[in-house]
Amino acid sequence: MGQTPPPWHGQAVATQILFEHDWPGFDVQRLRMEYSEEMLEVGRFQWKKIRHLFHLIKAARRILKRAPGSILFYPPASAKWIPFLRDVVFLLSVRHLAGSTVFIFHASGLPVFVRGGLIRRLLGGLAYRRAEVALEVAQERVSPHEVFAAKSWQWCPCAIEVPELPRGSRRQTGPFTALFVGSLQEGKGVLEILKTAALLKQQGRERDFRFRIVGKWFSQEFEDEVRHLLAELDLGGMVEFAGQLTGDAKWQAYAEADVFFFPTHYAAEATPIVLMEALGAGLPIISTCWAGIAAMLDGCEAACLLPVHAPDRYASALIDLLSRRAELSRMEEVARAFYRANFLPDRFVERVEKAFVAALRSGAGQPAAIHRDDAPGKRTAVSPVRIQAYLADQNPGHDRSFGISRMSNVVLDALQADERVSVQTVSSKTSQQAPNNVEMVCILPWGTRGKWVRLLTDHFHPLFSRHHSAPDLHYFPKGYLPLLDIFCRPSVVTIHDTIIQYDEDHYPQWRNAWDYSYWAMMLKHTLRKADRIMTVSESSKEQILGFMERHGIARKEIVVTYEPCLYERIAQPLEPQKANYVIHLASCEPHKRTAHLVRWWYEQEANNANLPELHLIGSVPPEVLPLLASSRRILRRPFLEDAALQAAYLGARALILPSEIEGFGLPALEAYYLGTPVCFVRGTSVEEILGVATSKGGFSLADAATLFAALDEVMAMNPVEIHQCGLTLREVYAASKVAAKIVEVFLDAKMDSPPRRKGSQGSQR
Repeated sequence: MGQTPPPWHGQAVATQILFEHDWPGFDVQRLRMEYSEEMLEVGRFQWKKIRHLFHLIKAARRILKRAPGSILFYPPASAKWIPFLRDVVFLLSVRHLAGSTVFIFHASGLPVFVRGGLIRRLLGGLAYRRAEVALEVAQERVSPHEVFAAKSWQWCPCAIEVPELPRGSRRQTGPFTALFVGSLQEGKGVLEILKTAALLKQQGRERDFRFRIVGKWFSQEFEDEVRHLLAELDLGGMVEFAGQLTGDAKWQAYAEADVFFFPTHYAAEATPIVLMEALGAGLPIISTCWAGIAAMLDGCEAACLLPVHAPDRYASALIDLLSRRAELSRMEEVARAFYRANFLPDRFVERVEKAFVAALRSGAGQPAAIHRDDAPGKRTAVSPVRIQAYLADQNPGHDRSFGISRMSNVVLDALQADERVSVQTVSSKTSQQAPNNVEMVCILPWGTRGKWVRLLTDHFHPLFSRHHSAPDLHYFPKGYLPLLDIFCRPSVVTIHDTIIQYDEDHYPQWRNAWDYSYWAMMLKHTLRKADRIMTVSESSKEQILGFMERHGIARKEIVVTYEPCLYERIAQPLEPQKANYVIHLASCEPHKRTAHLVRWWYEQEANNANLPELHLIGSVPPEVLPLLASSRRILRRPFLEDAALQAAYLGARALILPSEIEGFGLPALEAYYLGTPVCFVRGTSVEEILGVATSKGGFSLADAATLFAALDEVMAMNPVEIHQCGLTLREVYAASKVAAKIVEVFLDAKMDSPPRRKGSQGSQR
């Protein structure tokens, strides 16, 4: 059973290969699933689909009753409610009549979806459990054969027949043509292509590149959005929408291209057929390290895989490939050889035939001897380390966790892309939530914005959040272990700073004595009990070691991972339009020195007619409000939602960070990532973080003149210099690099921990 074209997509094309094969030695009945005829119908409710479902049930039952003991070969649904419920109804009506079942899992994400709730787990278990063979098109972190307890399984990448394309000699002149083929929807990366083209245009490379986008629009709304953006960015001369092409017209598009550009982040991506087509056509590939793509292209020298949502990286890769245009003929042979070795239809059919034989053996009561496929990218199966991250102590906007919450979100998102770990989270109704596609999510049925509820939850959540599948280790991104840490072993923490001790030493009136005592006690408890400690800068590491020495805590190894920035998903701007203002993220916390900055600015205002406006974003200490009322160059602004904050960064001539102490200084990265230079206090972590890219912008809190000298220095930086600083910082603090360091700590902690006892039970959302 399966869908064949139309509509034209990878699963349908792969199924067509199986439908058209003769299958010598087998008596095959083909039953076509015709739920959708257009891409915009896929996954959506229509009454005709209900009629077709009952037609398929009737036809399948008739076939299976006529031939008892037959194999039911079926492609489970994508991770959405409508196709999932369709599968449940069909399989419960039909599957018991089959002698054995072979599932081929095309779409990624179904195991995670089924684990996402009690009803889904029950229905998914009834529909999908205990198949004789599970064929997995993509290598997922949460694999279908484990979740659905298949008796045997095999990695089974799809295939496609690519005709011999007469290419002749490669063109060495003229625009470099990047080809995209696929469904025209946001997840496939269409907007990323436009952003990449815009970036190349900003760099003066408009005449060097052409982007040809082949495919059918997923919806009228998305087409309108894309065409509006195309006009807004004035990319008509660089980007062509060729429509859906099939047959010879499609292959001609491959033959005329120089590179295949596929920046997908599609949620249900598996092993895209179009990448196989591109390799068969001899094209080098620029794509993303997403879903099953890394596994299917592992070892392919003609493929360059980059993070998702990274137009600046895509632009750089295209420029690099253009500079090596003379090597494209050699890459063509490499690509075709990789295709012939791995993705010919005969290999796909062979894998499916192995599954049929194994299913027959299993149905006859014999061991289902099936060999694991040794195709490229197939690595030794190692169960990922299960990480449970505690997020209920992060309530952005209601405590001090703005920066920590943004960091946690980016880190957990990056960890999702690392096959060595799988992520579970514990949050509350009001706290920071898990990123998309997290394996398990436990949401405590209360909020944690209230002080006492939050503290009780912090310490007693281990009693309420234990999953049926216990994690291998517990991760606390905000850096505090619960008092019931005995239930959280082994534990890994990220301690961001020791500002609580700094404030008690320098500003004892800022908090009450109870607060200082409690948080100092929690930090000591964490440092003594945590199995592994991470922090975000060398400066913060020195703070922590000093705290440990001061309080008689035995020294432990502390690993510096640094922090990623949410804005790395946004293309690095080359020359954003600037207005005559600078920004400061204002705070009433004394070590942030907002009041100090306001007084300096007010005094300078009388002597400097050319002083830009100072925009204070956030909370302003009440003692300087009278100065704001009489100032002409200081503007108070409220906390800004992210889109408005980005706009403030983009339009500002500089960001001023007068903090006495920071753990990392994330706003400094945010500013440079959006094309805005930074003034910072020398000797703090911000100097360390920015030092890999620039030494400009440092000043001393002891001398106001040094601030205004630093401000003049950074406002004199030209756009190219700022742009290069942003690119350097993006490279050093990339989320993938930070996540890789964190994973190494996780693996180290797991290796040293005793084996988990079986039988840990719990509930899961």
